[in-house]
Amino acid sequence: MADERIPTAAAEGFQQGADAYEASRPSYPAAAVACIVGRAAVGPGRRVLDLAAGTGKLTRLLVPTGADVVAVEPVEAMREVLREVCPDVEVLDGTAEDLPLGEATVDVVTVAQAFHWFDPPVALAEVARVLRPGGTLVLAWNTRDRSVGWVRDFGELLVDGDGERPFDSYHDVDHPAVVAEAGAGAFEAMAQWATDWVQPCDADMLVARAASVSVVAALPQAERRVILDRVRDLTATHPDVAGRSAFGFPYTTRVYWARRR
Repeated sequence: MADERIPTAAAEGFQQGADAYEASRPSYPAAAVACIVGRAAVGPGRRVLDLAAGTGKLTRLLVPTGADVVAVEPVEAMREVLREVCPDVEVLDGTAEDLPLGEATVDVVTVAQAFHWFDPPVALAEVARVLRPGGTLVLAWNTRDRSVGWVRDFGELLVDGDGERPFDSYHDVDHPAVVAEAGAGAFEAMAQWATDWVQPCDADMLVARAASVSVVAALPQAERRVILDRVRDLTATHPDVAGRSAFGFPYTTRVYWARRR
């Protein structure tokens, strides 16, 4: 049964695709982590909430700072992986719209690869509630470099093109404007930073990357198999990657941050 607290594509897709997500989704480059840690003053004596933490792609990178890290994730299968990879982190079931934390109990809230699933006014009110005054909200995304031909073609196979999406694309959203409008004055103006980098990849990983996408993972098995077969065919036929045992998957990581007033 789908979790009614979150969109169906997320509830079903991430439940089915948690293992593929962990195996294929990119981590975050060291420069991006340094930006988050530096701008939000993450370190010993600070409590950090990693919200909608998934399998802990960012969570595990915050633990070495010495901060007290708590992760909130609504999808059970993702939480199971998260507990395995981050055994010393407190992992809680919850959503951005109904956080299982008390008022003014954290210094930093990080949201990696997830804010586009939230109901912004409700979620930002909850974030403002749990953040201490002067605390920091951080949003981060790894976005595929769609200026590269094969990456754009890959995206078209994942319903990036004309297919139905469960949410608006986050690639071109003005996130500082969203926070300013939906945050009801609780946050200062957002700053932002970005870096380009490349994830090592091969054909098997690219297929797993496709399987990790919520709208793909939520499809009936036969339809999902068609898409994954097309991705496999892309790796065998596209001139930029065909015949290569390994290739680079280009990403841009974008980080946004704002202080709680």
